[in-house]
Amino acid sequence: MDPLQVISVILVIRCQNEFLLVKRSEEDDIFPGFWQNMGGKVEVGETVEKAISREMMEEVGLKIESTPIFLQSYSWKKDDNSPTKLGIIFLVNFKSNITDYQINLCNELEEFKWCTLEEVETLKTIGPNSPTGTLKQLELASKIPL
Repeated sequence: MDPLQVISVILVIRCQNEFLLVKRSEEDDIFPGFWQNMGGKVEVGETVEKAISREMMEEVGLKIESTPIFLQSYSWKKDDNSPTKLGIIFLVNFKSNITDYQINLCNELEEFKWCTLEEVETLKTIGPNSPTGTLKQLELASKIPL
């Protein structure tokens, strides 16, 4: 049996009843031009909590204001010869008004937008029919009280 590798944290960011989505660069090798929640790899020796804070700051320039809430985990294999990988999805709530937050995108991302769940349904997102895709992550998060 191959080792399970925790490789990523996914952050569902909610403020009021809207979610912050980011658009991947059109030049990206993986899912170019797709809208998604933010996140990234957990570095060697790094805690999940540190990875959440670091990824949030690196990708959109925000500091976490509340304790992240675990939503879901999932695993996958790129192919039969690859190790199993694990993703952990968290909800991060922001309490102020959306306009109170200054978003500073990293150079890997092209755009950001605050969206209602209904607006997200019209976007090109990762895994639209997957139980762990972007839309399903947001649907799950929307069931958690503000």
